[in-house]
Order: sequence, then structure tokens, then C-alpha cells
Amino acid sequence: MSLDNYIDAYREGLREVRKLKAEGKDPGLPVLAELEPEYTRLSQVPLGIVQIAVSQIAGTATKGRTTAFSRGFYPLLEPGTEFSNKWAILYDGMLEDGLRQPVTALEYYGQYYIVEGNKRVSVTRLLGSPFIEADVTRILPEPEDTPRYRIYREYVQFYEDTRIGFLLFSREGSYARLCELAGHEPGQKWEAETVFDLQSCYFRFEQAYTEHFKDNPPVPAGDALLVDLEIFGFSDSIDKTPAEHAKDIARIESEFRVAASGKPAVLLSHASEEKPGLLQSVLHPRPSLLRCAFLYNSTPERSGWTYWHELGREAIAKAFGTRVETTFCSDVSAEEAAGVMEEWIADGIDVIFAASPVFLEACIRESALHPETKILNCSLLASYHNVRSYYLRIYEAKFILGMIAGAMAEDDRIGYIADYPIYGVPASINAFALGAQTSNPRARVFLEWSTLRDHNPEEALAAQGITLISNRDIRAPLLENRSFGLYRVEGETLRNLAMPVWNWSRLYESVIRSILNGAFTGEGEVNADRAMNYYMGMSTDAIDLLLSEKLPAGVRRLSELLHAGIRHGDFHPFVGPIVDQSGTVRLAKDEVLSRQAIIGMDYLVQNVQGAFPAASELNDAAQRLVKLQGVKAAKPVPTD
Repeated sequence: MSLDNYIDAYREGLREVRKLKAEGKDPGLPVLAELEPEYTRLSQVPLGIVQIAVSQIAGTATKGRTTAFSRGFYPLLEPGTEFSNKWAILYDGMLEDGLRQPVTALEYYGQYYIVEGNKRVSVTRLLGSPFIEADVTRILPEPEDTPRYRIYREYVQFYEDTRIGFLLFSREGSYARLCELAGHEPGQKWEAETVFDLQSCYFRFEQAYTEHFKDNPPVPAGDALLVDLEIFGFSDSIDKTPAEHAKDIARIESEFRVAASGKPAVLLSHASEEKPGLLQSVLHPRPSLLRCAFLYNSTPERSGWTYWHELGREAIAKAFGTRVETTFCSDVSAEEAAGVMEEWIADGIDVIFAASPVFLEACIRESALHPETKILNCSLLASYHNVRSYYLRIYEAKFILGMIAGAMAEDDRIGYIADYPIYGVPASINAFALGAQTSNPRARVFLEWSTLRDHNPEEALAAQGITLISNRDIRAPLLENRSFGLYRVEGETLRNLAMPVWNWSRLYESVIRSILNGAFTGEGEVNADRAMNYYMGMSTDAIDLLLSEKLPAGVRRLSELLHAGIRHGDFHPFVGPIVDQSGTVRLAKDEVLSRQAIIGMDYLVQNVQGAFPAASELNDAAQRLVKLQGVKAAKPVPTD
């Protein structure tokens, strides 16, 4: 008999008990009957005989044998007892023939509680097996409006699709995101091969992750794996060895710390230009020549968005002269982006500005593979430390446009044509509507979307007799259509009244000056556990307004006063009370909405008539962008 093995396990159990007591923790096994006294009255679902992860076995169903085992299922009864002899006999049998009889367990919130078979679990743990066969019954908790319950419901759905019970997440939406990365929809059954690939990948990754962080991992292994798959991709990760995973984990260690902190991105109104100290100058010397590349997904001739970014690139060459060299590549698809960036990096490019949210996935992957290259992506809500995102506070100009529209709306009705239902767009719509309400309390904003399939928003507004319209913000040189900014339809002609101006050059110059001064790296070190987003507005002249000379003098004067107030921080577009379409107060009187809350807006204010479209209603190009950064409405808690 393996009494020596029992003695080793017994000593390990004593060490665990002493350690937990020293930390002020209960060293005993958790008991389901104590955690949930009413568990026998809850709904039960037999899962049959399945393989369960030993790491998910949390305790026992009832108190019975809890004093015989430590929290880690190591034996605590002294050697030489009948208990120790039975344990040793079982060890010999399992070592020779494996587990002959499954244990019986209850699953509750993704954890397992043993009904029968505690010694088998104890021996299995000592033998180092990651799985044990169990006859499992699921205990369904009562519905409640908590993140824990909502995550568990996602877990149950994922289990039904995959029969995978070992993968646990701590954040809502993670299971849906994993399905998306694997090319599946929630509710769609997975192929056996994909399930096997994910299972193998997880345990190889977990091995490398545990080895890298030892006893202090920033986030649980499941959350870490999801970060890894988002960066390196599902298909490329499933075949990696533990050594390859270890290399990747070291590359993206900062991303795990960002995920662990749960802090919102730092929103920088300008790039730091503070010169670093002597030590930082030695560790991060300033470049004598900075080579910058700009990635566009359209052309300056066809796209106003690309046109204004290209003006920003051209301004850099004039501002920095021989200190900065720039190049660009236009009409690049999301699938082509990584290849273009690889070529640039191989050619020695120092900084890449990817001027569209559709490039985000390529950016995070390339930044992990090539940390020596600074990669920035033009998007909102990016939550990656190694890829800094950047955007402009266009909502500031939208508020003033709304004020102009409200003052000039003869019938109190204003049309607003939005493009993509992605984060940042609701802020623009709401700012416009609040601006209109400021100058005209009766003003109503009729919302239309330009990216719907088989839909013409101009015709839809015309059918309602609406002639005062806010449309796209920017135009390209070859676009003859004058339907941009705020305009009035007068028969067959359009009279332009005002339009926002995106001065990307201000942002690009600020970031590049930060890099040349050596301050860029310091920003990242100060914010080591947070993503960073350059979010510039009127205060830096990155956003401006072009007003028509035909505007009434009083309206023009008020516009100029609001512009100056926003620019100097004396006026804020989002001040309470703010009420949404359902009548819910989103911001109390006199409170000011934070910039993080502005970016994360997922509602429309009370004087907007319209709604966010479903992804299926959008054209193909819009669906891709919405998949990355689409506004997600809150879902009700499901009931059984």
C-alpha cells in the first residue's frame, strides 16, 4: 500500500491549513448546503456522466466528511487510521487501473460540490490529473439581477452548445465573444473537433500562464485566454505549444494587467510634451528621424473621412520638416491591414497611424508581435495598453449645430442623418438634440440612418416634409453632393448653414511631438494598467466650425459664444437634467457627464424620434464596423 504517498498528502494538507489560517481564511472545505441552504428546492438538471475539471471542485454538498480534508482535498486524518489505509488502497488501485467508478457531484454556479467520492477526488488531485469522471446534476439558482447570475446564464448556454464546463469567465459577454472568435453564434452547436481544439488550447495556455505568473496571476486563466485569443486569433492559437503560449504571454503581459484593473481608458485631451528626466532619456533615447505611416481603408478622393486624415498627414511634413518622414497606403481592407503593417515594420517604420476602427484587430496583433513599433488606431473604446487609440470630440461641434438648427427650425422639426450605430455616434446625436432643445424647447429631432439596406434617408425625411437637416460631417473633393453639415432644402437646391471641421493635423502633430520629445513612452509607464485614448476637441482646435455668412447675426453670435465657452472649458454640452426616450433620468440636474460616460452612451435623449437599427438591417460594410464597436443595448435578465 502507498502509505508513503498518504503521508506526503497528509503533510501537504497540514501545510495548507496552516497557510490559510495565517492568512485569516477558513481552511475547511466549502459546503454547498451552507452556501445555499435551499439548494434542494431549486430546479435540478441531470447532466449525466461527464469529465469535470478537478480545479473546479470547490467542496462537498453536505458537511459530512469536511473535517477529513483540507480546502484542497488533501487528507487531514493521521496516518495509521482506517481512513488512511483506505486512501492508500485507493491510490494503488487508481495508479494501476485508473478511476473505476465516477464520483457524484452537484454543479452550482460553475463549481462542483462532491456528494460521493471525496477520497477519489483527493487521490486524483495528488496524481495531478486535470479531469475526473463524475455523474453531475446541475442546480439552477434563482434568477436575480446581478452580473454573477447573468454570467452564469451565459455559461449554461455555452455548455449547451459545446459541453465545455471547464471554461469560466468573470465578465459579461465573454462567452458570446469567444463564440464569435471561434466563428460561431450563441445557440449554435460546436463541432467536436473545435471543442477538442479549444480544450487542448486552454490547458496548454493555462500551463504557460500559471508558470509565468506563479501564484499571482492578474486575471483568471479563462479571462486571460480570451485576451490572448482576441489578440492572436482563434485559428492561430489553438495549435500553439506551451512554449509558444509562454512567449505570447510575455509579450502581452500589460494587456492582462489592463483587464485586471477594470479601469476605464485614460482620455488624454492632448499628448504629453513634458520632457523626460535624464534616466528616461537614457532608457528611451529620442529619435533623430521619425518615420510615420498612415493606413486608410478608402481613398482621399472618394472619402471625406480619409481626405481629412490625409490633410493631417500633409500638415505633419510641413510642421516638422526633415525630422519626420511620412508615407501612406490607401484603399486597404481590414483583411489586408496586417500584411501592409508587416511590410512597413520590416522597412523600419517607427509609427503607424491606422485611421479606421476596422483596423483595430490587426493593430492589436501587430503591436503584440512588434512592440518596438508604435501603433495607434483611430477608434473609441479600444481597451488595449499596447495600442493607443485616438479620436476627436465631435459632439462639441454637434451641440452648436443643434443650437443653430433649433433656432432656425420654423416648424420645430429637424432631420438628423447618422451613419453607423457605433459608440461615439449616440453622443453626437444627443449633443445635437440637446443643442436644439437649448435654443428651441419644442424642437424635435427625427433620426434616420444612411447605412440601412435599401433605404434613402433624404427621401424618408422629405416624405415627412422635413427640410432642415444635419447630414454627414465631411466631404471629399470629388463629391459634388452638397448634403453635408447642417443645411436647408429649398426646392431643388441646398443652402448650407454650418459644418464641423475635423483638424486631424492638431492631433497628429501633438502625438508626434510627444514621441520626438521622449514623453510618449512615459505616458504608457504612468498608465501601466490602463488603456489610453487621445480624445481631443475644441480646446486644441482639433474640432472647429465653419459658419455660413447667411446665418442670422444673432445665431452666429450665439454660436461664437458657445464655441469660445466650450474651447476654454467654461461650457459643457452635457449638463443635467438629461432624460432618455423612455423618460428615465440619465443625469441629474446640474451634474456634468464624464467623457467616459459620453463615449459609452447607448441611449437617445427624449426629443429624438428614432432608434438604433439592428445589425441585420445594415449594409455589409456597416455590419463589419458594428461588429467591432456597435452600441449594445442592455438585455433583461432571463427567467426560467
